Amino acid sequence: MSAPQWLTEFHRQWQAARGGRTGRSVRGFSRSWVSLLSDAGIERAEDQATAQREAEEMGRDGRFVMKRHKFRHYLIERITLPPGHEDWLRGEFGKPSAAALQAAALDGVADFARREHPRFPIEWAGFCESLQEAFSQGRSLRPLLWRDPGTLRRLLTAAFALTSREWETGTPIRAASVEIGLDSKALERHRRSIESTLGRLFGSATELKSLGLVSGDSAVELSGPLCLHFPDGTVQNYAGLTNIIISATDLARCVSATTSAERLLTIENRTTFHQFIAANRDRRTLLATTSFPTPAFRMLLEKLPRGVEHHHFGDTDPAGWHILMKLREAIPSGVAAFRMRWRAGPAGRRPLTSYDRALLPKLLDSPMMKDGRSEILQMSERGDRGDFEQETLGPPQLEGWPFYRD
Repeated sequence: MSAPQWLTEFHRQWQAARGGRTGRSVRGFSRSWVSLLSDAGIERAEDQATAQREAEEMGRDGRFVMKRHKFRHYLIERITLPPGHEDWLRGEFGKPSAAALQAAALDGVADFARREHPRFPIEWAGFCESLQEAFSQGRSLRPLLWRDPGTLRRLLTAAFALTSREWETGTPIRAASVEIGLDSKALERHRRSIESTLGRLFGSATELKSLGLVSGDSAVELSGPLCLHFPDGTVQNYAGLTNIIISATDLARCVSATTSAERLLTIENRTTFHQFIAANRDRRTLLATTSFPTPAFRMLLEKLPRGVEHHHFGDTDPAGWHILMKLREAIPSGVAAFRMRWRAGPAGRRPLTSYDRALLPKLLDSPMMKDGRSEILQMSERGDRGDFEQETLGPPQLEGWPFYRD
């Protein structure tokens, strides 16, 4: 049998005010009876009389205490839930206590804390410890909420599985989702929460693409002179367009790609990419926005003539250098770093995150990164990412290559 309408509203107001507390209340929870009936939408006199009879019956059982009008005792002024009856009210609506939720969340975190992370053991242990400390104090670390142990466990499971292996660059998100035991769309569906969880783990914003995962049908966004040549002899000329997106499917169909540009410049940041589009007046540079080399981008490089120079403009934190390293691994002809120099931050030191520190040994040991080793080493020795974002250099100053004055 469903609960009375007034009791449902009373529970809603109690849940909002006290439902998140983990300790026992020392005072009763009280509401004006007239206001409660109004909030519950009980307006007809006969419905109000029925509600009063129901409340009085619960009062006789000791579940509620009634404060009546001083002279007209048949009128209820306030209704109070005694402290000892909060569990009864919660049970009427099938809700576990806050203490039970807190205990379940702490048990879940303790289970993950006992797991030895194969790649980031120190970071994982510290992450779990921070969760245990916060939950013990009744605090949540969004998106990880102690009041929702089920979602908490799902997010921790996904974060552990995603970071326990090194993904091949360009792995589709849906394929990764299946490989870690979820349905194919789970990572996409909960992407924001999972990326926030990874940020908590590594101490800075971490997107799925930083793990090498790509979403949707792979495509490459470009600006500049480009023609695609197809087996039947037809040619698709994009030279007159400012901004184009070409899918991996179309790149796979064409036999070659030609350009009158002297060079290809890949740009990690999309905002910077659009600033360069506006500045590329002479059209002697083919611009593309990319981070890790996606299948579509790899196909574009395979179809372009070998003589086209390739430069890459990325952020200068470890993640930015890691992208350049992955591009070089995928492109035998080589990629030159464009204006990637360590710069001191204007607002002081920006400490390396645990994820940064995990990347640095790979970067310093890679023979492909010799030209950037001094920059990477400087960052490592200082423990400072510096002013690493492309946007802080501002928009291009020149209308064409090299875009900036020395």
